[in-house]
Amino acid sequence: MQVIVISESLIIRRGIVQILSGEKYISSIKESHLYTDIYKEDYDLILIDLNKNNKQYLYDLEHLKKTTNTKVMVLDFYEDRTLFSKCMKSGIDGYILANIDSEDIGYAVKQLYRGKKYYDAELIENYIFKGENEDIEELTKREQEVLIYIAKGKTNIEISKELYITEHTVKKHTSNIFAKLNLKDRMQAALYAYNKGLVEF
Repeated sequence: MQVIVISESLIIRRGIVQILSGEKYISSIKESHLYTDIYKEDYDLILIDLNKNNKQYLYDLEHLKKTTNTKVMVLDFYEDRTLFSKCMKSGIDGYILANIDSEDIGYAVKQLYRGKKYYDAELIENYIFKGENEDIEELTKREQEVLIYIAKGKTNIEISKELYITEHTVKKHTSNIFAKLNLKDRMQAALYAYNKGLVEF
């Protein structure tokens, strides 16, 4: 796994590199203070420090996600709810806060290496989708039922059997849910359902 750590702070860059340098699954790790360096090589993971002064690079990261297999993890020093929400909707693979323990950084990166995603649990609990106009009442009763099953990890076929409807109908309800709540995928739908108290962890 080829990794680059990008931050304007030398201390942050060197600290993260030192933490990750011992991980066996990482073949190379570089650091840079230039955000344009994300395009220099085909990295497997970009770990980038985003803040209110460089939010414009989120567009570049979103484009990179759409055109390559590169995974992106954002480091946030300010617990910026707006940035977090934008990153979620842009498909960013990971989001961590600056107060994260060093061992948790390694764990977060390993999750991305395994093809999973990692978001700061506190941000998800306290901020995700809160204060926005998304409202569960916009969904029909059937769409709410489908949303709950999605949050429980059920497939379309499994949901169709639970609700005695066709798989095509489940797909239609799922598309409506994503559109009404401005969600991108099933993972975001599950997080939304957890946040709204529709299901429990």
